[in-house]
Amino acid sequence: MPFGVVELCDPHEAYAQAGNFLVAQPTLHNVLLTVLGQSRELAIDGRFWIVRDGAAVVGFAMQSPPGMLVGLAHMPDDATRALAEAIDPRIPGVLGVTAVTATFAGHFAERNHVAASPAGAGRIFELGTPQSAAPAPGSRRLATMEDWPTLLEWSIAFAGDTDTTRGPTPEMAARIISLGQWWIWDDHGPVSMVRFSDTAAGIVRVQHVYTPPERRGNGYAAASVAHLGRDLTDRGLRCVLYTDLSNPTSNAIYLRLGYEPIAEVLSYRFGATAPNP
Repeated sequence: MPFGVVELCDPHEAYAQAGNFLVAQPTLHNVLLTVLGQSRELAIDGRFWIVRDGAAVVGFAMQSPPGMLVGLAHMPDDATRALAEAIDPRIPGVLGVTAVTATFAGHFAERNHVAASPAGAGRIFELGTPQSAAPAPGSRRLATMEDWPTLLEWSIAFAGDTDTTRGPTPEMAARIISLGQWWIWDDHGPVSMVRFSDTAAGIVRVQHVYTPPERRGNGYAAASVAHLGRDLTDRGLRCVLYTDLSNPTSNAIYLRLGYEPIAEVLSYRFGATAPNP
């Protein structure tokens, strides 16, 4: 029986059908789970694809909000190729675990006669036993909405450094801050930031670790990440984070703090349609 691919636009229906599949591998699917949760909570538009082998869900992909790279779940090669054949070709690119993403991009590019260019490589880490960082001057504190102009500036800079989205809207920032998910390291004023995602299947993602260039080299980010990881594990949560493989400094720091690599990730962007030979 061939694989079936269904496209949905309702995040609630997408979770109802694919939630158990995603939760079965919560570390690899953390981004998908948290973004899908926000889409449900905030009524954010999106497109969601479910791959079935008979009645069983064997694959999943999502684009929320529209225009973003399509996030791919970890799935078998056959399911990945079925998705690449069925998905609307008007997508900007894909992101996911390396083997899945490469299989999708190759099959999609060949089928639709488009260029597929690697757009970034990363690594997923999970925190094992938390380790302390070297002492840093200053101390950490929870962010407040009074910090929003600084956080917005840093979020834009972070996006430029990492080729990601520009960060939350003021409304989303207010939610993150109100939930105590955004932290600042303060050394006679804000000098670094870190925040963490909503919890999904007992896992949180440490993210948006950023220090302005002129304040780097003082250990602010390492101290922030170390404190946050210990806090979250003390709550009984598992911590993951994503790194850019082109930044060996941050990867080395996370290893010293007790993070262990669990998977490689890759993104591809699709270009203009190529002429048929």
